[in-house]
Amino acid sequence: MMEKIINNPFYIKNHIPIISFVLGTLLLILLALTRLDSLLYYGLLFVFIAVLINTIYSVYLLIVLYQNKISKEETVARLGITMLNIPITILYIYIVFNIIL
Repeated sequence: MMEKIINNPFYIKNHIPIISFVLGTLLLILLALTRLDSLLYYGLLFVFIAVLINTIYSVYLLIVLYQNKISKEETVARLGITMLNIPITILYIYIVFNIIL
């Protein structure tokens, strides 16, 4: 069972936090370039959904960390990368509401 989890492509490649970061960055750049109000709403919706998905992924990683004694370092690194999205999101929200708007 644990081997199936560790071989899961989402675990191996850490897609979820990377996709969240890239999409968030693209939305920020588009908003900065176009200043469309609709992008602000899409961005806020994206933040809400990304927080939800990244939270679920973080819980998944914590469960893997607790159950798996072999690859703790890898799991902690993946969890760290996921947690890096938090300050980045806060910075992006600050930029949107204090600099762009």
